[in-house]
Amino acid sequence: METLTYTVDGAVGTLTLNRPEVRNAMNGRMLEELRQTLEAVNLDTAVRVLVLRGSGPVFCAGGDLRDLFTDTHPVAIRNLLSHRIRPLSRALILLDKPVVCALHGAVAGAGLVLALGADFVIASEEASFVTAFGKIGAIPDAGVMWLLAQHVGLMRAKDIVMRARTLTAAQALELGIYTEVVPKSGFEDVLQGLVAELADGPTLAMAFAKHALRDALRMPFDAFMDLEAAGQGLMHASHDHKEGVQAFLEKRQPRFTGN
Repeated sequence: METLTYTVDGAVGTLTLNRPEVRNAMNGRMLEELRQTLEAVNLDTAVRVLVLRGSGPVFCAGGDLRDLFTDTHPVAIRNLLSHRIRPLSRALILLDKPVVCALHGAVAGAGLVLALGADFVIASEEASFVTAFGKIGAIPDAGVMWLLAQHVGLMRAKDIVMRARTLTAAQALELGIYTEVVPKSGFEDVLQGLVAELADGPTLAMAFAKHALRDALRMPFDAFMDLEAAGQGLMHASHDHKEGVQAFLEKRQPRFTGN
């Protein structure tokens, strides 16, 4: 790949944005490579947790305007968002395994979808959250507004988007956008501890839970309970559930395999 690196160590896949010379801004090539890699990860049963990283001091500066928006006709913009960016956002949000965003530096613009679409965000104290769209007379895209409203609620999402606010790491943590903020010196230890915990977890149950929690915000109660009941039935037929029950009875730690 030209714009990313992807490595696998045991049950952990690590996907790193690799355009540090432009602060990891996403061009057309990166959009496609991200989508393809996420779809491949979803099908790889050996990978049980995915880590998103960025090379250089900035995690992601957003979309590469000089590459993505050479044609500003309304139909061209619509096609870009619908056929190239939406599939990437969808592949991340619907990934059937935990996603951890290792946010070592600032994230901005369309790159916000990579943080908001992850299940956990471990951020350094330097990891600001920059909604810069309003400063160029545009609106957030890539599904950022949809995700932001789910994370922080409608009123706070309006405040962040319409005022094009930049949030410090502490502010993003307080609003529930980041999972944990840690000093740079302890960043890797906290990150690796979480990743190891998730890699040893019941992958099927975590995947169903993450999707159910997302859908809970937009489903009537009885429809959600139908989904929950069907999902619980599937979980009870899994190897991981049987192992979990057996480990409980034997008073030992379960050895989950993700099956």
